[in-house]
Order: sequence, then structure tokens, then C-alpha cells
Amino acid sequence: MRIRSCAVLACVLALACAGTASASVKGPVRPQAKFLTSAVKQKLQTNGAIGVKVGSEALNTECPGVQNPGVSAGGCIVAPYGCTANFIFTDGSSQYVGTARHCTDNIGQEVTMQVDTTTIAVVGTVAKMTSGDGEPGNDWALIKIDPAVAAKWGVDPAMPVIGGPQGVYTGCGPTPVFHYGHGYGVAVGQGKVEGGLATNVYDDGYGWTGVGAPGDSGSGVLTSPGGPAIGDFTHLIVDLGAYPGSDQAGTRITKILSQFNVSLVNADGSTTGAAATSCGKAPS
Repeated sequence: MRIRSCAVLACVLALACAGTASASVKGPVRPQAKFLTSAVKQKLQTNGAIGVKVGSEALNTECPGVQNPGVSAGGCIVAPYGCTANFIFTDGSSQYVGTARHCTDNIGQEVTMQVDTTTIAVVGTVAKMTSGDGEPGNDWALIKIDPAVAAKWGVDPAMPVIGGPQGVYTGCGPTPVFHYGHGYGVAVGQGKVEGGLATNVYDDGYGWTGVGAPGDSGSGVLTSPGGPAIGDFTHLIVDLGAYPGSDQAGTRITKILSQFNVSLVNADGSTTGAAATSCGKAPS
């Protein structure tokens, strides 16, 4: 079940006030865009890689902030849920764009993204995903990019505003973290850079103190602007055991590179393969 923004925030506050020892909720996603009517969905199917033009006001409301051209790292996902893409990946023959597991429902599901300032398109289908069970550290999905979409619109591995990624972070923290998301809060605002400090870093997940808005789920997280990737943003968290002091959390990219047998495509087009960490597991 997808928990929308108000319900998520209310739940987190309630848990905090109740002194719950260990609890988390998946990060806030936006409901599907109002402009995705049945007629628009049919046009998406009919037009294929060409996509569908959307009024700039409507698209900018659903996808606030900077959008790099094409299928982009840090791009805006409008369906099946309103989320943010993280990074571009490759297995040597196919290209993938990542997001949070809870931003999708199942393998084979089509994913629609913004591909330029006025156009949305079905960019591909979910090809790989974690089970999504349990606490942070198990929440990632990869969408296989349609070669026709890649040829028409391009694939951009660079993130908006903050640049990167460049390599992967294999340390155990504490470390600064930065992410760029297309989320918005009570009032519609621009997509934005958020920062924080990760103080709970494990082999599969990590937690930090920072800010997230509905639609930021899936965002790629770096340890410095233009620098190494550490993972994605997936959870709002209140966990005095495994993640003391953290209010956000995600899955480590090092786990995903190994689990899915893919390489990260860096902003400069180079690739970084699987890398080991020795940070231990989050206490149960």
C-alpha cells in the first residue's frame, strides 16, 4: 500500500511521540498525475518513443525543478507513481534507470518519465527489483530503458544541479549526503537539492538526518556534489535501535551493483562496477 504525504508524515510524528523503539515507513510518493487521463495513456501507447506533449504548467507542477534532457539520472517519474529516478546503470548490453522499489509494483510494469521540458514517454519496463521487505536496505528497482526511447531522447547519466555521480562510496561513515528530487510539499515548489549527515551506515542500508518531500522517493544520494554515489532515498524513519538520530534512510548502491550484476554509469560516461563494503549489518 502506498502511503501518501500527509499520512506518512502523521505516522512518523505519531511514532516519534509515542517513543516507538523501531519503526519506519516508506518514503512519500506522489499520486499519479491528474493529466494522465485514459486518453493520454492511450496516446502514450500509440506514440511509443515519440511520447506525448503535456502543457508546461501541468508538467512543471508534477515535475518541479530542473530536468536534464532524455532519460536522466535524477529525472522525474510520473507513473506508476510520482517519484524521482536515481542513476543510470548498464550490464554491458542494456541500459537501466533506477528508482525505489516502492515506486513500482511488479516486474514488467511500464514506467513513464519526463523526457524533455514538455514531453512524457513510456521509457521502459521494470526489469529488476529487490523484494522490498523489511527495513531500509532492501528498496530498489531498475527500469530497462527502451532502445527506441534512448535513440529518440538520449540517456543522460549526470544528475541535475549537483552533478555526479562519480564512483561509489564504500566507507562506513559518518559522511555528508546530498540528493536532488522532484518532490514538493504543502505548496508546489521547485525541485531542490537537500543535504544531511549520514551517521548510520551499514552494508545494505544507511540513515541520515535531512529533509524529504512527496515525490523525492527513489532519488540518488551522493556523498559530495559531483562525487561518489552512496545509494537511494527510500524511507522516513524513526528507529532508536538501528538508526539512532536518523529521519531518512535508503539502500546502499554497493549492494545493488552486486545483487543485480550491473555497473553504475558515471556522469562522464565511465562506469564503476561492484565494490565491497565492510560496515556490518543493521542491528535487528
